[in-house]
Amino acid sequence: MNFQNLQYFLIVAEEMNVTRAAKRLHISEQALSRQIGKLEGELSVKLFERNPRFTLSPAGKRLKAAAEQIGNIERQLHLELDDLSHNNTGELRIGISYTRGQALLPLLLPPFHQKHPGITVTISEGSASELQENLSKGRIDLFIGYVPRDLDAFEAAELGRERLFLVVPKTFMTELFADRADEKRKEFAGGVDILCFKDMPFILLDRDDRVRRMADRLFSRYDITPRVLLETRNIQTAFALAMEGMGLTIYPEMFLSSQSLLPSAQAARDAVDCFPLDADLAQTIVVAYHPEKYLSNAARDFIEEAQELLRA
Repeated sequence: MNFQNLQYFLIVAEEMNVTRAAKRLHISEQALSRQIGKLEGELSVKLFERNPRFTLSPAGKRLKAAAEQIGNIERQLHLELDDLSHNNTGELRIGISYTRGQALLPLLLPPFHQKHPGITVTISEGSASELQENLSKGRIDLFIGYVPRDLDAFEAAELGRERLFLVVPKTFMTELFADRADEKRKEFAGGVDILCFKDMPFILLDRDDRVRRMADRLFSRYDITPRVLLETRNIQTAFALAMEGMGLTIYPEMFLSSQSLLPSAQAARDAVDCFPLDADLAQTIVVAYHPEKYLSNAARDFIEEAQELLRA
């Protein structure tokens, strides 16, 4: 049994599909099947049940847990040795949501790469829960996002506080306030009165999204039952539809300042108004890491540089 065979096994165990696993590994299905068969023969156990469907056997589940631990130990050892030898090479694996990645990574990665040209950065995108599980299991080194729910399991460095904004189509402001629209824009610049918009249609994220949960908390606070025109998993879709005048949405502050997300700052200003919501809805953005996993010099540098850039 060697590290390569264990890695092949882990990829198959993650994908639960030999075809997809072979594509990830850039080898043929036949070659991958041979390697898995060789490992099963070496261990004298079945690692996968193939009928009625492809699943891990009890022995496979045990080997998967052990292989993940072995892989983590091997990786941490390589990181420590690289740091001790001052090679300034290696890999940094960052987990971040797709949209937040579009907002932050163009700001953070170019200067990091310039200072650390020998470090390969791998980005994993997914939901917060998926990424936190990956962090817990050592599949990524850093997670960027809102403070993890299970904060006790991680260490976290604060990157900043992020307020939520109500995105209102300008046509709605005219509809509601007529010739007083500009006066109301000035009034709401310091904090919007959500009750003024309680009867307007909303475009909201799905209920399992953290921004949606904060929005629901806001509605509950003011005893509002929002008229939800539609729900989406993509926050950019919600913003784009608000720009088209379909409804109001709720959008994080950091995304509003991102040139990578907004189609055009001027187009956005022409189409919608963005007003800050209650300050206590602001959430802390962090970069989190596992306290029991070795944190490389590159990872520490990334955290420090991210803090400096986002506080500038």
